[in-house]
Amino acid sequence: MTNNLHFHSATVSTEEKVLKNKHKPAVLWFTGLSGSGKSTLANAVEVLLFRKGYQTHTLDGDNVRMGLNSDLGFSPEDRTENIRRISEVANLLSQSGTIVCTAFISPYRKSRKSAREIIGNNFIEIFVKAPLKTCEARDPKGLYKKARSGEIPNFTGISAPYETPRKPEITVDTAEYSVEECADQIVGYLEDNGYFSTVNEVNVLDKKRTIAIDFDGVIHKYSQGFKGLMNAYDDPMEGAEVALTALKDAGKRLVILSSRPSSVIEGWLEDRGLKKYFDEVSNFKIPASIYVDDRGYKFKNWKDTVKDILEGEK
Repeated sequence: MTNNLHFHSATVSTEEKVLKNKHKPAVLWFTGLSGSGKSTLANAVEVLLFRKGYQTHTLDGDNVRMGLNSDLGFSPEDRTENIRRISEVANLLSQSGTIVCTAFISPYRKSRKSAREIIGNNFIEIFVKAPLKTCEARDPKGLYKKARSGEIPNFTGISAPYETPRKPEITVDTAEYSVEECADQIVGYLEDNGYFSTVNEVNVLDKKRTIAIDFDGVIHKYSQGFKGLMNAYDDPMEGAEVALTALKDAGKRLVILSSRPSSVIEGWLEDRGLKKYFDEVSNFKIPASIYVDDRGYKFKNWKDTVKDILEGEK
């Protein structure tokens, strides 16, 4: 059956959603014992982010098991499948540009490693640290009492293992600090690591070195004519790669502007070895010092255009 499946690229790219949302996507993976405060903390973080105007969503372990994963139990195999499914869901949400808070015990390092591999660079592991005795004293759902009496088999921390993260991006100690302090710590991590540095802000700061280049008639020539937004058939313009190399060597930030879907352009660039020259592909006008357009005065041919740009700065 998988031989008949074909991956469909999104027409609206994640990068374009980042521009709209004014923040980078992330999957905040809260892991820890039952009663450590994962769900409470995940919701507190979402409230802080939502109030800042960011696009957010929380996936809670119990809620997911009531729906998507209602067919799974708590055996090691079912726990692994539970995390695999939620990793895929969290990844899809992150591709929409969302900051996702996931609150799952996720007791096995192997499963969390698999989640990181599925989600990629957007994955941020948060160890919600609290001693077993503290979690058991809290016992907000009465689960530890049932586990101790044998009513709940395979209960993490009692009759099933919890493997502590070795190198999480963030560790919060809910036994020592309040929910508010822990939530501030997590949001502070995002701030310090540039998750809220929007594309617009970066472009404004880099405006002097940014060159915005039209795709059709400048990067890609019209030798086969215009065949619709979803297709980019033609070869690169003569001299384009040499010119792009010269501009990058001069410290320029190169951006493509086009009405074509970004995913189509990025595929075309990848196929022709040109993707490495561009910092961004966008359907929105971006602040730049120079706009190179085949209908504008800047573009003649690549040799003369590069000469004009570089000599004009002397």
